[in-house]
Amino acid sequence: MSKHAMPRSRRLGHLKVAATAALVVTFMALFVSGAAGWIGPNDEEGGHSSATDVGAVASSPDSTVSASGGSPSAEPTQVVTDVPPQDVKDAKKLKRSLAWLRRGLADETTFRVGTFNVLGSSHTAEIGGNKRGYSSGPTRMGMAWSLINQADLDVIGFQEFEDPQYSRFRSLAGSGWGLYPGPTLDRGSIRDSIAWRTDKWDLVEANSIAIPYFHGDMIRRPVIKLKNKESGREVWFFNTHNPATTPNHGNNAHWRGVAVGIEVRLANQLAADGTPVVFTGDYNDRAEVFCPIVGGTDLEAANGGGYSSGCDTPDHMDVDWIFGSGIQFSGYVSASNGIVGRVSDHPFVYAQGYIPEEPLPGQPSGSPAPHDQPTGTASPSDGSSPSDGSSG
Repeated sequence: MSKHAMPRSRRLGHLKVAATAALVVTFMALFVSGAAGWIGPNDEEGGHSSATDVGAVASSPDSTVSASGGSPSAEPTQVVTDVPPQDVKDAKKLKRSLAWLRRGLADETTFRVGTFNVLGSSHTAEIGGNKRGYSSGPTRMGMAWSLINQADLDVIGFQEFEDPQYSRFRSLAGSGWGLYPGPTLDRGSIRDSIAWRTDKWDLVEANSIAIPYFHGDMIRRPVIKLKNKESGREVWFFNTHNPATTPNHGNNAHWRGVAVGIEVRLANQLAADGTPVVFTGDYNDRAEVFCPIVGGTDLEAANGGGYSSGCDTPDHMDVDWIFGSGIQFSGYVSASNGIVGRVSDHPFVYAQGYIPEEPLPGQPSGSPAPHDQPTGTASPSDGSSPSDGSSG
């Protein structure tokens, strides 16, 4: 045997030591290069983040990776999927996740609604006007606009809203407010338009229904469905002006009764699928309109009262009303003094409405929400007899 020859057992031992050392060196190289960000695509170079990367960004929004591929300022964090809901202020929209919608619930909604008979321009015109001492219609509409903004209204129903007042409102409101019907229906219909803030509501459906006015002339009144942008809740709004009894037009009590009957049927039709409903208007009656409406529908008056064993009228009643179903009212105001008295011979009436979170129409809580919800409809009328614009 050569003196340089090594026993076989010793050679195997040396090979094992060398192999172990090589593995250690390789492992350390991989570890160091991974920590330095040398392995895998860089997001800034067109690579795609892994789930772990998404978790790291979500948990450490301030962590960044330099363009030169340097070390991140925070270690990657494991994605956690069982975190309970967090209490985040001013983030109601977060509730409207797919998981939340599958519960079959409609979100809570708060809004402010008003009704205002703004005294038609024809009544204060220099020629032919019968209301002396008031400014012109456009001037008074400017005052009404300031009242609407001070009250922070989202939706308002107008009565006696004639062409000059419509034009003035349009110039003041611009695209910030939607309005229906305006001049789009018969000539008398513009007087009972509904306006809404376009940053708060989307128009879903616009319709109309014929309501008798002086001498039974049928005037189409607006019936619209609005969708709240924040909550997604849809609400029906109807606005009307029932005929007054006046020296020029006689006793219209009969036609007011006919109008209320139509309005009761409309309220029940609109609310049949559970959609909240709001009625506004100058009804030219007090108990005579309150009792049949709250007694024959689910509507409640914003100023109180009720109907159980009998008609329990509110302590204070005007001829101008706000009714609603599926809505809790608060902060009712009926103002007649100050600037209001310079605008109109009617009070400026408004209240806050609150619709609580509840199952969607026809959808029991806890079951999947359907893709399309049924909606109520209002039958349009072909009646087009114009009103002569007399105040009432």
